Amino acid sequence: MFQLRAGSQALIIGAQTATGRSNIGKSVELFGLCQPGERFLNPVNGVVTEMPRTALRALWLVTGDVSSFDGQHGFAFVRGEHLMPLQPDSEPQDVRERAIG
Repeated sequence: MFQLRAGSQALIIGAQTATGRSNIGKSVELFGLCQPGERFLNPVNGVVTEMPRTALRALWLVTGDVSSFDGQHGFAFVRGEHLMPLQPDSEPQDVRERAIG
């Protein structure tokens, strides 16, 4: 099964904003899933950031050749449904069985 996990790669496949749409088709690294009200250190600019407590959902902080909603380069916040994982968690059972058998 393919899952979104911090440290893994994903492809941006959708967006809600004009800036976000410019990121569609780009490969990114998933830094972390940021919950509403959570504080974290942005790995690109070193700034402590807080997701608004009023945010309706958690967003993935991704890094790569992307732009944020305010035009900063190197990171963006993306909805989980707008990301497609590029690497599986593990091989499907039938692949493992063929390799062993």
